[in-house]
Amino acid sequence: MVLHVEHRLRCRDAELQNEVVDPGQRLAVDFLIGGGYTGGMTKRRVYGPVPSRRFGLSLGVDLVPLKTCCYDCVYCQLGKTTKLTVERTDFCRVGEVLADVQTALDSGPRPDVITLAGSGDPCLYRSIGPLIDGLRELCDIPVVLLTNGALLFDEEVARDALQADILVPSLDAGDEEIFQQINRPHPSIGFVDMLEGLQIVCGKHPGTVRLEVMLVGGQNDSDASIQRIAGRLGSIRADSIDINTPVRPVPGGRAIASEAERLEVAARAFGPTARIVADYRGPKAPGPKVSGSGRDAERKILETISRRPCTVEDIHSSLGIHPNEVIKIIGEAVRAGKVQQREREGRTFYFASEF
Repeated sequence: MVLHVEHRLRCRDAELQNEVVDPGQRLAVDFLIGGGYTGGMTKRRVYGPVPSRRFGLSLGVDLVPLKTCCYDCVYCQLGKTTKLTVERTDFCRVGEVLADVQTALDSGPRPDVITLAGSGDPCLYRSIGPLIDGLRELCDIPVVLLTNGALLFDEEVARDALQADILVPSLDAGDEEIFQQINRPHPSIGFVDMLEGLQIVCGKHPGTVRLEVMLVGGQNDSDASIQRIAGRLGSIRADSIDINTPVRPVPGGRAIASEAERLEVAARAFGPTARIVADYRGPKAPGPKVSGSGRDAERKILETISRRPCTVEDIHSSLGIHPNEVIKIIGEAVRAGKVQQREREGRTFYFASEF
């Protein structure tokens, strides 16, 4: 099946072949921590499946190099965007991604969804439409597109986004001023265009639309800001509105979580389909068991925290590694300078030192 899809996409792949240097240094085969493409420490395109508070067991597909995005959001758990861009690029070949997904499906538990997300906005991946087509040929698992929604006003991006089974865009502001303050977009992206793209694509989408609003303490959670966001939400078709806040530490300390009372105010203002999803503490789906050597477990833990700060319980739930083993591996990694830790609201979060 993968060979069939790759053959069908040979024209797009041939275009990428012109950029190949040698078999050991292929452009965008693996994304480097830090956004490069050759040698050194890599992170995998496909990860998990991991428990998701909204979608069950999710197999993640990371399509964009670390810190490459069209936004530089103050709350991003990956830190400051180092490549702010709106240029869509094939960072990796569709056939290679499909092969990685097939390997994950063959070797691990069956996920509830396949989530296109990652280290930047996945809509920057130019072949995301053909990739979704290929995933449908591989399996019948629903595809989630987790996007900031910044580029939905672009016709090609809109066409691709409409193919996802579940569309999860974001809206964090009700006006241009807060949009610039919170999302810090590429200079070519304005609030009006972004909002219009959201309205059109969500309105046309044939499947499920789950709109996410990230509230940041002291920045967009005042009564006035919440009301302005609520007014915009009224013009966007969404099956549900997920209210979130940055409960995990943000590299550089650029954002703080909103108080629970502010989240409740937003939930009432946003209407009956709104719900608070921040700081999920309910029952967790069982994570896949990690087998193999201690080095393999260490690699998986470092890959996990390279994507987001995690507690010991987060790592245990996601990877199925015993908490005592997690503590041992994390402790050694902290002493070696590979991992840093930060306290937040009585919880200890660990994140990769590359942040």
